[in-house]
Amino acid sequence: MNVSSMLNVLKSSTDKTVIYKCLVKLRTDLVKDKDGIVLFRVAGGVPMIVRLLGRLNEKIMEVSLSILGNCCTDEEACKEAVECKVVAPLITILKTIPNPVIQCRTCRMLGNLAKSKAASPFLSPHYAAIAPAICHIIDTTSAVQTRIMAFRVCRILLVSSQFLKHFVAANGFLQLMSIFTAVMKNNEASKTPTQDFEVSAIMGLKKNQHREKYFEEVARNLEGVRSDIFDYQMLKNSSRIVNEYILPKESDAIELAYEILKCLLLLSAHQLGMRTWEPLSRTSSFAPIVYFVKEESDQRAHALKILSNFCKDPCAFYMLSNADAIVVACELLMAVNMAKPLTESESRHCINIISTLSADACSRSKIRRCGALRKLVAMIRESNSQSERSLLFHILNNFQYDNLSMGFMLYEGLVPVLVRELNDYLTSDDEHHKRRREERLQGGKKRKLVESATPETMSKFSKTQTQVTLDFESPSSSPYSNRTTSPCSSRSMSPVSSKLFNNDDEEDYSPACSDDDEEDDEPTDVDTNTREHRITANRAQPANVLDILKLIDENSDTIDDPLSDKEDFDEISLDVPAKLAQTRSLSGDGIDVIENLFYRITLMINKRPELGKPETLDTLIKAINMFGANNNFANSLTNILLESQFFAQIIKQGVVHQLYQLTKVEETRKDGFAFLETLTNVGESNYGKEELVRLLRCDDINAQRRAAISVAYIIKSHRLLYQFLYDGNALTLLFELLLRKKLEPDYASEAADALTAMSRFTLGITLPEVEATENSEDCSVRAWCDDTKPDVGPILLHTDCDMHFVVHEDFTTPSEASDNESTTGMEKEPVKVGFNKQMLCDSSEVFNKMLNSDFREGQEGQIQLQEYTVSGLRYFLHLVGCQAECIASQSPTSPKYAALLEAFEMSRVYIMPEMETLLQQYLIKFLDAHNCLRLLEWALKNYHAELTETAINFYLCAPLPAQDKITLFRDAEDSTFATEWFQLLSDAVYERCRSVGY
Repeated sequence: MNVSSMLNVLKSSTDKTVIYKCLVKLRTDLVKDKDGIVLFRVAGGVPMIVRLLGRLNEKIMEVSLSILGNCCTDEEACKEAVECKVVAPLITILKTIPNPVIQCRTCRMLGNLAKSKAASPFLSPHYAAIAPAICHIIDTTSAVQTRIMAFRVCRILLVSSQFLKHFVAANGFLQLMSIFTAVMKNNEASKTPTQDFEVSAIMGLKKNQHREKYFEEVARNLEGVRSDIFDYQMLKNSSRIVNEYILPKESDAIELAYEILKCLLLLSAHQLGMRTWEPLSRTSSFAPIVYFVKEESDQRAHALKILSNFCKDPCAFYMLSNADAIVVACELLMAVNMAKPLTESESRHCINIISTLSADACSRSKIRRCGALRKLVAMIRESNSQSERSLLFHILNNFQYDNLSMGFMLYEGLVPVLVRELNDYLTSDDEHHKRRREERLQGGKKRKLVESATPETMSKFSKTQTQVTLDFESPSSSPYSNRTTSPCSSRSMSPVSSKLFNNDDEEDYSPACSDDDEEDDEPTDVDTNTREHRITANRAQPANVLDILKLIDENSDTIDDPLSDKEDFDEISLDVPAKLAQTRSLSGDGIDVIENLFYRITLMINKRPELGKPETLDTLIKAINMFGANNNFANSLTNILLESQFFAQIIKQGVVHQLYQLTKVEETRKDGFAFLETLTNVGESNYGKEELVRLLRCDDINAQRRAAISVAYIIKSHRLLYQFLYDGNALTLLFELLLRKKLEPDYASEAADALTAMSRFTLGITLPEVEATENSEDCSVRAWCDDTKPDVGPILLHTDCDMHFVVHEDFTTPSEASDNESTTGMEKEPVKVGFNKQMLCDSSEVFNKMLNSDFREGQEGQIQLQEYTVSGLRYFLHLVGCQAECIASQSPTSPKYAALLEAFEMSRVYIMPEMETLLQQYLIKFLDAHNCLRLLEWALKNYHAELTETAINFYLCAPLPAQDKITLFRDAEDSTFATEWFQLLSDAVYERCRSVGY
């Protein structure tokens, strides 16, 4: 009998037996492969079978559903079936027919329709009816195959958020977990009752308070102080049952468990909400999922993915924690010689689980007990993935208040890891790092604008910001139980010793013995006033997932048997919506975690030696240079500087000079001085003084140099400074560093800056103030400031010139002499400079007597000058030509300093006090590194004490570039007055120290 004949029988016959046999014949002989399904569809069999679903005969209905289920493996057959409005009868059957076989066939057909791209849109309007019907079948039926098919259709439809909404509303997730727990339950496992621990007898149980909840509350407060005691009590209070769940032996039950896992894989990618998790947390557990996270399990990767995806939902925290998901994740990471090693994605899932759950004190206890901290630090050190390292740092950040764990991680090398990561962040040319640096810089500027000095921001130990999650009345469901403690106290400083350099022969000094043994509960206020706006709240936040992990994206081949209802886990990737594959970034960038970890490490009482190493301090200073001092990098550096155990290292490494460079930048100037002030407190304590003395007297010449430079920077007590500079020979060392041309340039530059800092900020050496003058529009600078050579013949600066000066020196300046080497061997003609006799006589009584008497100058009508230049004379005559009131108000542009100095000398020779005062102010005003030595030499020759002091003070306190100061110092060594130069510098420093300190 052919297909058409059989279809005619179905169409014309009214006998149920005939129809049933005909349907069985079609299912058995025809609708069993692809060709038969196509032949049946082309013959018009699909509409006829759809009509038969309305017959109230369960046998006919069951075979019809089986035929349609097979046909719906073909795309065109699916399209034809939904066009015949097959969905409504299927929903009716689900709601009304309790037969498990018919329910199984119906669910299978719905699943095949849902897989069809053409037919699935026809199901969406019916989600509100399909979801409750499927959930009812799952809850009421006991047939395993029916449940398998019901979970299959759920899994296929769960890609739709609309179906998910109705599925969750119908308690589908709750039923799924209940069935999964029942299937995986090991009824043969021995249940050891938990030891009854009388917490009330030890910790004082409050009235009507749950003892376990009270235990968690009190024990959590102990974690930061003694986490070993906390872990011991947690272990005694643990009620974990071994082998509570096991994979069932029946094949159908195994298939059901795997189908539920597929559904969970899709459910885990959605936020389900509080109303879903609250009843679930009271009745179910994630322990059956955790069972599959084993070394030998074939479903290990999928189980890890489910747990990892659930970690992004804060409401799932309690169930994950209660199921010991963090324990199995740690055990997998630490496992060695695994037959099936962890893949990269599996390792990432484990890290994600640990990162989320480690925000809870009880979960951190489990991490400590299984010994995973060492592995986590090692993974950071070995990882090449930036996202993985950031997530691992978030895990370690959750241990910031646990001193024992922090100490263990420091022993494992946490500080070098942090330094390397921070240095990479600051120097990497990677686009990610560039973008994050720019974002942080912009964020720092905004924070600085809106920041206010509240009591909380001014506190050295800032409070942790935490987010609130649901606890569902569970004793261990407070995932973010971090607290702020004060794990260390500041060090007390000792007074200045007046007998610092006595007992020079004593060699039994031990730097380990210091006055820092006494600790003060109150923090030092070294930087309270100078850095109160910089200290911000700790950025420690509960760890979040670095990425919403991508679901499996492998495309499996088409199954050979189109009638098969079984699917592999890899096929689920076809059902995942595209938006679930997107990633999200951490709420706090990894740099914030590194910043906080640095800060917390420096707050610990026992500091690791790595904190005082050059790379650590250099990296912190580099971070401050980049991001400013409005962060915990500056706080970390302050805590390190306060520790006397690092003081000698800081001095030897030249950190003091790096801190002084911060004062040269406007944004960090205030904080640079605050850092130096911190070192001042340490350096002037008994321990610091002894360390400086030891370094100044040691055999290491580099240590001596660094100590001398540091003394100039940080010692503020004048009496103590005098002892170091004179008795300790520190000033001589500074001068030697400036003179040594073959020495490393760093030392000379450091010595120059140190001398300036000491003179300006410690000794208070300043230059005389120059009176401000207003510009005069009537008096302008004339030809005396030109660099051009004068014309041949007399130079006329006054009107009605009736006399002239005769200058026998070359009119060229030293700078011009190099351009006129060809004339050096020729005799120069004297230069005549004309002037008005009456004007000159009115300006000076000396000129009046000279020119209006029997002196030779008056009789010859000219004045012979042997020791002055044309430039100096021209400038002098220019000032004489100005009116008296104009001279006082004149503010000339910078003249040649040699001419200015000659004019000043002439004003003294010819007794012109008003001009002398004006020119002396100009000498100070235009003093710079190029003419300081010239001024000093002139002042020494002419015994001018005031200008001598000015030149010396200028060198000491002027903020000149270091190289200019070095050059000037070395030029002075070749000067005729080299001895006087060095002596005057030393006397100026020592006298200023003695004038205040004694």
